[in-house]
Amino acid sequence: MRARRKALTKPERDAAERAAAEKVEALAFFREAGTVAAYMALGSELDPEAIVREALRLGKKVALPVTVGRELIFRLVPDLDPGNFRLGAYGIREPREELPIWDLREEKEKVLWLIPGLAFDKECGRLGQGGGYYDKILKEIRSLEGPGQLCAGLAFDCQIAEKIPREPWDRAVDLVITPGNIFCNNRHILEE
Repeated sequence: MRARRKALTKPERDAAERAAAEKVEALAFFREAGTVAAYMALGSELDPEAIVREALRLGKKVALPVTVGRELIFRLVPDLDPGNFRLGAYGIREPREELPIWDLREEKEKVLWLIPGLAFDKECGRLGQGGGYYDKILKEIRSLEGPGQLCAGLAFDCQIAEKIPREPWDRAVDLVITPGNIFCNNRHILEE
């Protein structure tokens, strides 16, 4: 899957990222969400920057991850100014320590999660990079009461596998959004 992602040309990547952003921004849940919890792309991952910029433009809170040991915490960013970031674990840009920590357990509004992955399948199974960071987050999200939390995996079309092997600790997402498709493990999500 990494090789497939890396083989995409810059024009293919740009077009794919625009198409995926349009799909996310067309979701009713995106319009209703008070917070978008996203990620900073690593290497050849589909970059959600356009979605993040639109969320900020619309006045939504944007939470981005920081790696702390074997866990992720999220910090709220006011914008994508380079001064708000530092190079963190794995060479990923992370919000600086001065930015406020966002506690998903205290969120009072709907949250749209944009989740990276190495591969996904049509049943919304997810294969991560192997660290288990997002499996822990997905487990925590599933345990919450309160406002809606929608977890959307973002990927290029070439990252969709026939079937992702799952271990007991692996967590599926609610949707997988690619430039060409939206796969959903519960159709009512798209009807809301």
